[in-house]
Order: sequence, then structure tokens, then C-alpha cells
Amino acid sequence: MSELDEVVDDLYSGAPADFIARRDAAVKAARADKDRELATAIGELRKPTVSAWLVNLLVRDDAALAGQIVALGEGLRDAEKSLDGPALRELSKQRRQLVRSLVARARKLAQPTGQKIGDAVVQELDATLTAALADPAVAREVVSGRLTAAREYAGFGSADTSDSPAPAATPAPKPAKPPKPAKPTPARGKLRLVGEEERAEPPGETAAERDRRRRREEREQRARDEAQAAWEQAERATTEARRRHDAAVAARDESAAEVERAEAAAARAHEEEDDLVRALAEARRKLAAAGKAAAVADKEVGTAQQTLRADERELTTAERELHRAERARDSAAAAREATASSDG
Repeated sequence: MSELDEVVDDLYSGAPADFIARRDAAVKAARADKDRELATAIGELRKPTVSAWLVNLLVRDDAALAGQIVALGEGLRDAEKSLDGPALRELSKQRRQLVRSLVARARKLAQPTGQKIGDAVVQELDATLTAALADPAVAREVVSGRLTAAREYAGFGSADTSDSPAPAATPAPKPAKPPKPAKPTPARGKLRLVGEEERAEPPGETAAERDRRRRREEREQRARDEAQAAWEQAERATTEARRRHDAAVAARDESAAEVERAEAAAARAHEEEDDLVRALAEARRKLAAAGKAAAVADKEVGTAQQTLRADERELTTAERELHRAERARDSAAAAREATASSDG
């Protein structure tokens, strides 16, 4: 593997959001190594769309996917060429199953990157995988793991392999080129081309018989062409119906997920409400108990205040009696001293 191949594989395996920055870094590294040719080649690499990036992820995730796409595509094309109805129906069923499973796997592979995968991206991915199963040129692009844009297959014609995103409208299928008539041989007589088949013109056939046979073969060819066109239209209608169904399923799944998230949020809110109700009930109980205790305390304060006032009155009376007793004592002491002085 060349150095350019290594850089290309590294770039196209990464997320599209980082592509430009990583490509510029690779260009800068090549210039630092004085490899101008490599720097120019890297600088010309195009950023992949999200749907193309998902295809690249799928191819790198499963090494057997490339062979599966090629084998199923070859089987489908062989059945289409031979107009083998039962085989074509079975292979078409396998194609739808494979595309659906690959779309689901791509979503899972993209989850770790945080890349959003909308309906438009899913439609492009579905169209690209379908085109890879129908057109070998698209299959080669897909299995390379270096796809840059979505691809679309228009019925039984060529797949759209331009680098621009696939158009919304699907063009009508291109008519198949009739095969060149083979050279006549003596054993088979003269050969004429009728539709897509060559038939031997029986020897000795009259002009009227040839004319009737030609008209019959033309009617049969028109019937085959009409049946082919009807099948193509039905197949396109089935693809569109499947796309709408898948989009509806995705929308339903997203709505279901949103309901689950809302229910979980509601459950958490109810639990929090219950906790608050219990806390409020406990606070009210404590408030009632505190109110009763405050009333008892207030009554006890009133009683204590009454007792204090009675004690203060008794103290005042005692102090007055003490003052009178002290004055009487002082008067008695003075009289005793005066009596003692006169006796002397």
C-alpha cells in the first residue's frame, strides 16, 4: 500500500466533521517532507457526505460485506436479464433485507461519534446500497471504502455515479440496446432479430406465414416489454413504500423513546413530590408540637413572673423591717452609751 493509499484510508475512515482538519494536517506533513506530488494529491481529496461516510464505515467494519454485495448484485442482474421471475423475487427480497440490516448497522456504528443520522441521510444510504447491488460500477466504488457522495440507481439503466448528491427525482430507465444479429448459417437458415431474441426462419415459409409469424412475435415482444415495464414500476413503488415505511418506523421509534423519557421524568417528579409531601407533613407535625411546647412555656413564664412579683413584694417588706430593726438597734446602742457615761 502506497503512502497516499494509507492517508486516503485514514481520512475516509474518520468522521466527516474532522475531514478538512485532518486532510490539511496531512497536506502540511507531506509538504514538510518535501513531497509536493503527495501533498497535491491529498489536497484534492473530497470530503465525504454523511451517507457516504456511513457506507465507508460499513465496508471497513465487515470484510465479508464486499463479497456479499458483489455476489448478490450479480445474481440480481442475471435474474433481470433472463427474466427469471421467482429468482428475481427471492433475490429482491434478499436485497431489501440486506439493505435494511446495513442501514441499522450503520446507525450503530455512527453512535460513538455522536453524528446525527436524519431521515435524509438514511434515504441516501438506502439508495446508495441499492445502487451498489444493481450496478457493478457503483459496487466497485462502495467496496473501495472511499466513497465521497451518495449514489442512486434508476431502474434497469445505469447508476448515477457523479460526485454530486443524488437528485430527488428518479429518471426513467434507459432502453437496453438490442444485440447484434448473428450471421446466418446453412443449418439454421436465414436469421431475423425479433425483440431481444434471434429466431430461425423456416425454409419454404411463405410471405403470408412470415408476416403472421412476425406480427405474433412482435405482440409477444410488446407483452414482454409491458410486463418488464410494469415490474420496474412496481419495484420502484415498492422501494418508495419501503422508504416511507422505514421513515415511519424510525419516527415511531423516536416517539416511543420520547414517551419513555417523558414517563421517566414524570416518575422522578412524582417521587420528588412524594418526598416533599412527606417532608411537609413532618414539618407540620414538628410545628404543632413546637406550638404546644411554646404555649406550655408561656404559661410557665406567666406563673414564674407572678412568683417573682410576690417574692419581690416579700423582699421589699423584709427590707423595710430590716431597716426599722437596724434603726431600733442603733437607738438602743446610743441610749446605752449615754447611760454608761452618766454613771461614770
